[in-house]
Amino acid sequence: MREMDYDGLILCDIQGKLFELSVETEECSSNIFIRRFMNSKVAVRFDNATFLNESTPIETVLDEINEQYGKSTYGSIKFSKNEMFWIGYIYRYMVYVYEIESMKAYKIIKGKELRNLYLPYHTLDPLNAIDRILEAKNINLNPTREEKIARGVEILRKIRNERK
Repeated sequence: MREMDYDGLILCDIQGKLFELSVETEECSSNIFIRRFMNSKVAVRFDNATFLNESTPIETVLDEINEQYGKSTYGSIKFSKNEMFWIGYIYRYMVYVYEIESMKAYKIIKGKELRNLYLPYHTLDPLNAIDRILEAKNINLNPTREEKIARGVEILRKIRNERK
């Protein structure tokens, strides 16, 4: 786990604005946009922070996603701009602080789940909100050494029992 720094905050803000802009510009539902973005090549550039070295306008990023997946008109439910900004910000904060891939963050919590948590959690510190979400799902992205060893032993026992 790493501390949030200036670069991380910039990435969070850019992703939040990108998600917010998608409400106006994308024809697909917000859920579809979130899934497509979190699994896109663009998200990988956000993950490794190389996006900060680019001079790519936000609108171009949306075009890149449509180029990768094709234009979509699937779905009709749009989240509010505030919800989308928060969802984008929270996803990037989680990815940056816990040093995980966007795809993994999306597998842990889907866009619709985050939308349902917007009202109770949007006023919390982002890390506090993320920790509450992970705790509710019984997920530990920052295990201690002992927890890692215990998990490894558990996996080895499972493998051993499958071979019998």
